[in-house]
Amino acid sequence: MQRIERYFVLGALLYMAIYVPISLYIVGSGLIGDRFLLIMPFHLLGMLLNFVALALTIRDLYLRSFPGENDKLTWLLLILLTGGIGWLVYMFKHALKRRPTRISSADR
Repeated sequence: MQRIERYFVLGALLYMAIYVPISLYIVGSGLIGDRFLLIMPFHLLGMLLNFVALALTIRDLYLRSFPGENDKLTWLLLILLTGGIGWLVYMFKHALKRRPTRISSADR
């Protein structure tokens, strides 16, 4: 990922790390009835941030080279089917690191 993409994805993770406990507290304490319209814009913002972060992660997945031929498909299925856990694992294992640049034969 490029630097701005990494900052965006880390910002989305930070937003969710702050938003989820606060929203769970509001729902658990029974305050959601009166405050539903107040929390809804923050919920929609979190959804938008995480959707864009997921798209950036999938873009990084397909731009990155892997040693095995099925590694990209395996990571894509883990990201999409594990409810966020696979996405977090991919983020810290691959996406936050620089992609190796390929040297083409024309550059030599």
